[in-house]
Amino acid sequence: MTVKLVGILAAVWILQGLLTYFQIKNLREKLRELKKKGRVGLGNSKGRLSPGCIVLIAVDGEGKIAEAYKMSGMSVFARFREFKDIKGLYLKELPIYLATLEMSSERKAIESALKMLEA
Repeated sequence: MTVKLVGILAAVWILQGLLTYFQIKNLREKLRELKKKGRVGLGNSKGRLSPGCIVLIAVDGEGKIAEAYKMSGMSVFARFREFKDIKGLYLKELPIYLATLEMSSERKAIESALKMLEA
């Protein structure tokens, strides 16, 4: 009985590692894709018991957000989705958008990406 339980736990652990690998691979591909469009800001916010969030923002030479993606969730099944709410905004307009959001992992991730782009 304990051998089966240990085997099941090992299989689940290996599966989690494999899915994490694919999630990181997805992140690298998105970063590579966005770097072609301009400067890239990456922000993240980890949640212990709440969903975390990673935001990728590509800004063109004029300071306009050319592309934006976000990944949020608590599992390794989360993937990047287009972040249509901020796409097309200028970096100067982003604080106004942030003011409309309540404090969340998404807001913290956007703030982190904004700091990276301003540096």
